[in-house]
Amino acid sequence: MMSRWADYYLDREFMSFWRRRAREPELSVLLLVGVGFDPRCIRTLAALRDCGLPNGINYLAFKLIAPRVVTGASDVMESVARRNLQKLQALAGCKEEALHELETHDSEGHNVVGRRATAAVVNDHHILSKYSDVIVDVSGMPRGMFFPLIKYLLRQADAGLFKNLHLAVVEDPVLDSHISAKEYGQADYLYTFRYPGESKVVWLPLLGGDQTTRLQKIHNRIESACIEICPILPFPAGSFRRVDDVILRHADVLFESFVASPENVILCDERSPFDAYRKILEVEEYYRNRLGGLADLGAVSTVLSPLSSKTLSLGMALAAIERNLPVCHVEAGAYHVEVDSEHNLVADPEAEPTEIWLTGEPYEA
Repeated sequence: MMSRWADYYLDREFMSFWRRRAREPELSVLLLVGVGFDPRCIRTLAALRDCGLPNGINYLAFKLIAPRVVTGASDVMESVARRNLQKLQALAGCKEEALHELETHDSEGHNVVGRRATAAVVNDHHILSKYSDVIVDVSGMPRGMFFPLIKYLLRQADAGLFKNLHLAVVEDPVLDSHISAKEYGQADYLYTFRYPGESKVVWLPLLGGDQTTRLQKIHNRIESACIEICPILPFPAGSFRRVDDVILRHADVLFESFVASPENVILCDERSPFDAYRKILEVEEYYRNRLGGLADLGAVSTVLSPLSSKTLSLGMALAAIERNLPVCHVEAGAYHVEVDSEHNLVADPEAEPTEIWLTGEPYEA
């Protein structure tokens, strides 16, 4: 089966790419950015501001309001998030098209940021139509937010509302090491990525860090329908030992509690979303063709769980969009962040966005 991104465009030299593209006189660029405690939310806009775009750079921002927890951590994170927004709005040469304040959870604790963000963009339909290029910077967005946003924007680009859709992502292992998630809610399917409810399930969880709690919550949700588990692990990765560390950390829950087969492990290049995308499509097609025709089994759905890096999660998002796959996830209800003496998160100052061009000029026949 032919895949949409069998040929793809990815450039790790983000500023070089946009400086070349800035030579196009009719270029007009809108950046969608989520603003919370993560300082990566500023880097893509700052980089674009310095690329000499012919009509400057405008942005549409989402101020993310997380539920408060009964600790001092909320005060620290709110302070950091407030300063991030101030820094973003203070960037010279950048125009704010709109700022949406989004509470990430409803009054009952359900994660609703994806639905609310998509509704906000639907209302900003007239803003999107003014631009030739729309970029979604997922660096500061939770997965429950950028999965449905990308799905909606791809549909709008295909319908001709704007021409080119890009993604940007900043990976920063130094920063990630100073952020830890906690207070997980219940597993649920992401907005617009729902489970049909009757089919058997082949589960592909993407792993990295300690995801034992989230794995158990998702497994509890799908266990009655799950017939196979294929864990996705990062390899090659920034550290040669990373894949071994991830396996050792999750071996008991995966291979003992869940009885997953080690032969089902899928290795994906941590630097490329399209490696994960391609392998997920291959696994989905394999199980659909192999098991879908068995009369006593019925329909088979591949369920994805993006529990690791943003780059590999983007590969999951693209596969889920193309094949209409359900995505089961557990967002953190709160985070603990380690800050320096000036209340800044420690980050790698050299970390640069990656450019991913999803639709438009490179794909024209």
